[in-house]
Amino acid sequence: MKLRSRIQHIIQPRLMAPLLKKMEGWEASIKNRPGAQCGGENSPMRFDIMRASINLKDDHPPFPGFPRSLPHIIGSVTNIAKSVRELDKNPVNGKKRMDGAILDELCTFSKTVGADEIGFATVPQEWVFKQTAIQYDRAIVLVMEMDKERMNLAPNPDTAVMVHETYNALGQVSNRVADWLREHGYAAHAGHPLNGMALYPPMAQAAGLGWRGINGLVITPRFGPRVRLAAVFTEIENLPVYEGDEYAWVLDYCHLCRRCIHDCPPGAIYETPIYHDNGLVTTVDNTKCFPYFANYHGCSIYIKVCPFHHQSYESLKTTLNNNEG
Repeated sequence: MKLRSRIQHIIQPRLMAPLLKKMEGWEASIKNRPGAQCGGENSPMRFDIMRASINLKDDHPPFPGFPRSLPHIIGSVTNIAKSVRELDKNPVNGKKRMDGAILDELCTFSKTVGADEIGFATVPQEWVFKQTAIQYDRAIVLVMEMDKERMNLAPNPDTAVMVHETYNALGQVSNRVADWLREHGYAAHAGHPLNGMALYPPMAQAAGLGWRGINGLVITPRFGPRVRLAAVFTEIENLPVYEGDEYAWVLDYCHLCRRCIHDCPPGAIYETPIYHDNGLVTTVDNTKCFPYFANYHGCSIYIKVCPFHHQSYESLKTTLNNNEG
């Protein structure tokens, strides 16, 4: 067995398995907290990429971008631990309402510490994964752009490292926003972008930050699908929830384009998405996707080939209108 392969097979059980066990323990502790919103019968099962990577039998890296992504993985795990540990610092009777001036301060602070976009949504139970929980059902949704030039290399180890850099950075942002809220008298639960205990894409769409495409990704006006998402869950009752659908045309463009479906190497993106009774949509066959993902640096091809990754919303909307005209 080659040296690199031997190292990989040592790293997986000796490093990743204990980390995952700790993370799963932290998640379980949230379910036991008073008032937590747990996933229910209509909730989806989370596809745990890190756990699946350990269980995969093929000779592959323990996680995409290894070993350069290892410091960022450790940073993400550290911030996941902080997000749970600091729930004990929440005010017992936190403020439930936020006036316009404080809301503006929150938005400014979030962008100052690294968020590119911010929005607000209410989280129904069916968006919380089975066997996980969030502490509160209001969400401050955070968006961070991924580096465009490194995304253009996909599938590539440097792309994978960049993705984990973004996970780590956005996880720090979510914790800093949660800390800011506590300092101002509000209770908060930082939701990390890695793994996550609830579905971020429908939150981002509900928050008016973009629209889900045919591949399940939220396609944003500024960055297309080249983003990572996180949330800070809170009990603030009067956050300005978005109620429009100005970006719904994105899905019409996707049905016209279908580039991600055609260019997906393992053919994992469904030609026709599966629509469930609970309103959720399945767009990717994980049994086809994940082996390729694990062996080819976290893939990211469906972001790389998306026209919204390369062109502006305005130009693609014009293309759609011309095709419909």
